[in-house]
Amino acid sequence: MLLEGKVALITGGAQGLGKAFAEELLKNRVKVCICDLNSDIGEKTIQEWKPKYGNNAMFLRCDVTNHEQFEDVFKLTIARFRGLDIVVNNAGVLTEGKSWRTTIMVNVIGVIEGTKLADQYMNKQSDARGGVVVNIASTAGLTPVFFMPVYTASKYSVVGYTRSVAMNADIFSTGMRYVCLCPGFTDTSMVTEGVNEEGIFGNAKAQEILQSAGVNKVEFVVQAFMQLLTTEDNNGGVMAVTKQKGIQYHGRQRRTNKL
Repeated sequence: MLLEGKVALITGGAQGLGKAFAEELLKNRVKVCICDLNSDIGEKTIQEWKPKYGNNAMFLRCDVTNHEQFEDVFKLTIARFRGLDIVVNNAGVLTEGKSWRTTIMVNVIGVIEGTKLADQYMNKQSDARGGVVVNIASTAGLTPVFFMPVYTASKYSVVGYTRSVAMNADIFSTGMRYVCLCPGFTDTSMVTEGVNEEGIFGNAKAQEILQSAGVNKVEFVVQAFMQLLTTEDNNGGVMAVTKQKGIQYHGRQRRTNKL
């Protein structure tokens, strides 16, 4: 997939992996809209990028569980950059306590909303130009994790949903493809700050699992993301990225025609 001149929309793009994905795309001359709930960090990120990437990046505040807000992001991105080719459903949270429903709403409903909106606004059958949807799950979507069962359930949902959408018999006429990235523990705020605040790694067994698995560097996950994104004949692929085993496809990825 040739990236120069393409347009991408990345949810949860103000910081962490979303920001790293966005900047790598900007380096490859892709125009990028990042959306996030945190306006202060989002605007700060855009100002940070301005000297390097000019007007090729924009920020919009969005709650991915709010259909109207999310659809407006699609409309405004297309209006600003005259099209859309890549959607990265990256927004995610980890709240296992009293607010566990938030994890399901953001990690599952948000991804489904983003995928359906991508199909609506990018599908060749709707006179658009087709494109790629990258849904960000986790290795917790591939194997049970006892100390974060709600988060694990949400990521299993993302993996299953992505694979199922990719099996659509009409995929060849839509110009769309759908892939899923499953990073292991990664050096972002979810591990270094948010997870610890929730106390999820508070018991000895959880600490043992974290230390045994190791923690990915953000740059390594970005490398995997770019490989998954740019492999043109990959539809339905689920890629795991771990410190121990590196980059591996989980199961068989389906093939499709080039976009």
